[in-house]
Amino acid sequence: MGDTSYDSSPDVSGHGLVLNVEPSVLKGTLKLPPSKSHAMRWLTLASMDNNPTQIEMWEIGEDVQALIDCFTKLGLDWDGKTMVGGKLSKPSEVLDCKNSGTALRFLIGQTATCDFPVTLDGDTSLRARSSLQLVQSLKINSESKSEDSEYPLILHGPFSSDSVVIDVSKTSQFYSSLLLMAPRTDNFSISTIGEAVSRNHSALTWELCKLTGAEKPGKTWTVNCPDVSVPPDASMMAFVKLSGLDVENEPQTVDSIGHSLENNQLRDSNDLITPMAAWLALGQGGTISGAKHAAYKESNRITKTVEMLSQFSIKSTVNPDGITIPGGQKPIAPEGIVHTYGDHRIQMTAILLASICGGLIEGANLHNVAWPSYLNQLIKCGLKVSVQP
Repeated sequence: MGDTSYDSSPDVSGHGLVLNVEPSVLKGTLKLPPSKSHAMRWLTLASMDNNPTQIEMWEIGEDVQALIDCFTKLGLDWDGKTMVGGKLSKPSEVLDCKNSGTALRFLIGQTATCDFPVTLDGDTSLRARSSLQLVQSLKINSESKSEDSEYPLILHGPFSSDSVVIDVSKTSQFYSSLLLMAPRTDNFSISTIGEAVSRNHSALTWELCKLTGAEKPGKTWTVNCPDVSVPPDASMMAFVKLSGLDVENEPQTVDSIGHSLENNQLRDSNDLITPMAAWLALGQGGTISGAKHAAYKESNRITKTVEMLSQFSIKSTVNPDGITIPGGQKPIAPEGIVHTYGDHRIQMTAILLASICGGLIEGANLHNVAWPSYLNQLIKCGLKVSVQP
């Protein structure tokens, strides 16, 4: 398909809208979006390089755009392709991370080094995800502007500790945030506790840090970013597999950071749990394990995946660290609207299940978080869908 472009205009998305998906025959090829994991790490590193860094992405999802918007509010320059980093300036408004936990956690590390207060916030889904463990590990003052949530969260730096201890058992984002903030500090040591999850994401963070000049975690360095082309998002291959379609830009193995599986074990691949559960239900079935930390994503992806599947009359069982799914099942058109719980990966999976049996899917625009052209690409491949309030 070469340089095919895809329209991601709001004719098939929108806040508060529902997708009416009809049974469809899908045929064709999908083009994966740029990797959020790579893009957000490169943007954060480029924010500390005084020289321009070109970061090529063929489309930009809402999570990545939220990070870009926050950096521009902090006084940095972005022209759509090039980031010019440097010292952060006091923002005149709240840094809105929208749905992105990664943006929020990375910005906590960056803005903790500032000698002025910074307020961080996000949407309803993000407000339900705590980051206090990271904030407390930095030993800076913080306060909430709400009685019901830790957000909006006001941080009062600057960070001045010579050591930080961080729990890595629920998310790798806290550790990555510490690795990425080091160039804005005067050096500190990092110690971890707990059984690490999403280890390849942390490894990616450190690998990119080393590519820009880092020598030791927590030791400051002068960031020197190369120009980069962000690779395809390997985690989205799960949706290609579930759809039965071909892929135009298959990721290279080196860029598959935690998306390879062994015995359905998701200790380092929890983003795959929802499409994988659907795929197992349609196929030979199985048990997904090692995904306890999937409970701390946009939704509790363990329980909410089971609930979404049940709306299609697909049986599955919640386990302490995953899901058991009998095979040989067929989705049945749901009665009423399928709830997607503000989670783009649940919405994207529900769309593909509905393409088999039909269904009304909540959250018409949720895929824009990570893959803006997803729905329009599926339409080009034969998906029959309309939008209704």
